[in-house]
Formats: sequence, structure tokens, C-alpha cells
Amino acid sequence: MSLTVHFIDGSWNLNSCSLQTSYFPEDHTGEIIAQGLKDSLSSWKLKEEHMVCMTTDSGTNMIKALKLSNWTNLNCFGHRLHNAIGNACKDPRIERAVCKKVVSAFSFSWKKRRDMAVLQTELGLPAHQLISESPTRWGSRQQMIARILEQEKAIGQILGADKKTRHLVPTWQDIDVLESKSSNISMETSS
Repeated sequence: MSLTVHFIDGSWNLNSCSLQTSYFPEDHTGEIIAQGLKDSLSSWKLKEEHMVCMTTDSGTNMIKALKLSNWTNLNCFGHRLHNAIGNACKDPRIERAVCKKVVSAFSFSWKKRRDMAVLQTELGLPAHQLISESPTRWGSRQQMIARILEQEKAIGQILGADKKTRHLVPTWQDIDVLESKSSNISMETSS
């Protein structure tokens, strides 16, 4: 469990200090987290009455911990944005178009990665590997989609040349969905 404080000093500068990251082997229930947070504040001699709020993810255990302590909760904007983008991408057309299986085909085959490097040079594409989506890495789906779009020509040639992976070649409809979703995600994150 990590504890970071943010405060404004006498010159009106915003400051942030990571006070501690501690091993937390107990069950992550609201009650145990609440006690762990109280113990952390106490060990740093921080008074609850000086605290304005705590910023957390939207886990029910974190919300319960703050409610039990009568502390104001401010949900993390980045976490909420990440969840919103993830929920927006649950459309079946996007699941098909996102092509996690395409990325996996390259991740598990050194031959496909080797062929990708050769084709990137021939096609004048950047020498980039495909990116795997990770639910805990914010923005990883957008990065994965952008990379698939960037490497579309090489991906199509390599997968199309192997009868076992031909079915994974993104169709023009898949590319259309990816381009549409990529521009929507970019607009959402820049707003």
C-alpha cells in the first residue's frame, strides 16, 4: 500500500511527496485498509483533521475504507478515464478488430518477428514491435491499436503467407473500426 501526500506550500506551489510504500499481506478488505491508512497517517504524525481528501481508485474496498474513516474520497481521474475507455471498447466489432490474437501470433513466434523486421525495412515502416494490451497499463489498448494501424501492411503480408494465421489478417472493416476507435480515443484523451 502506498501513501503519497499532496499539499500547497506558503508560496502556493503544489508539492507531492511519496511517504511510503509498504508490504500489505493481509486481506484487502475495507476494514483492514482503513486501519492500515490510519496507522500510516499516525506513523507520519499526520492529523486527520488537516486532510482534505484521499484520492483512490474506484475499488469498493478503497471506497469502504474511506467511508469507515469518514474521509472524503476523490476518485482518481486517470483510473476513471482508463475504465471509461475500456468500457467503450467492449463493442464486439472492436473486440474482433482489436486483434489481440494478431499480437499474440507475433509474440509467440520468433519467425514472425524476424519476418516483420525484414518487411519493415522493405516497406519503409518504423522498426517497431507490436504492443500487447494490458488491463493494468493505462492507454495500452490505444497504443496497441495505433501500432497495428502503423504496421498494417507488414502484418497482412506475414499473416497472409501462413495458412494457419491467414484468418487473422485484419479486414478492411476491421481497419475501419480501428481507425475510427483510435481517433475517438485520441479525442477523448485530449479533451
